[in-house]
Amino acid sequence: MAMAGRKVTTSSASVAAALVALLIVAAASGAAGIHVCNVDTGSMLNNCRSYCSVGSNEASPSGACCGAVRGANFKCLCKYKGFLPKDIDANRAMQIPAKCGYGPASC
Repeated sequence: MAMAGRKVTTSSASVAAALVALLIVAAASGAAGIHVCNVDTGSMLNNCRSYCSVGSNEASPSGACCGAVRGANFKCLCKYKGFLPKDIDANRAMQIPAKCGYGPASC
């Protein structure tokens, strides 16, 4: 992209940082309609948060949670595992695909 006669390049690190910022905003606002890795982040957060919360005793994710992650690109989502809010148990989050019958998610 050219801007005022100079070439502006976008590094993959800056794109990733922008995407992470977008995910954080979506998590904070509960925004629906933002798709990352083939999943609506707002729907995923709203429907899966109770299962993934630190200290959760739920035996399995809800049907709504499974529906929210159906079709997700789990390898893509693994890239953002380190950016989960502190109240989310990443290990439980990684169990969702298997618990929903979509096969294990391995990062």
